[in-house]
Amino acid sequence: EWARILMSIGILQFTVIPLFADLNRSHAANPAWPGHARNHLVTQVLTTSSLGVLALFFLWSGRVDRELGVCLAMMMAVAALIPFFASALASPLFGGQLMPVRVGLGRISFGRIEGNVVNFGAAAIFIVLGRLLLL
Repeated sequence: EWARILMSIGILQFTVIPLFADLNRSHAANPAWPGHARNHLVTQVLTTSSLGVLALFFLWSGRVDRELGVCLAMMMAVAALIPFFASALASPLFGGQLMPVRVGLGRISFGRIEGNVVNFGAAAIFIVLGRLLLL
């Protein structure tokens, strides 16, 4: 059970935290952002959270074979997390940035490491560690 609990903690990190971190005045309702960008942000957050809900369902519901449920949960977690890291690495190609440069935009960091990198990195570690324990 501990392995699935670790996976669940990681899945909840990308399922719940972005709902609060991004669907607020500093991001999705930020009047300084173009409406189209805000729409993309909301779509991304809801898509990622939906993947997380489905991953938890497959991990815990018992409606599918346990091994299949774990495998499906892992694939959905990868589908939610890899695009974040790919986007972060590719951000110089399209003028993106992980941390807002203006004060008051909800910047969360841990020293020099941006908060999303810490959250999603920890989520990935929990998920992979949980999955390895189930092998």
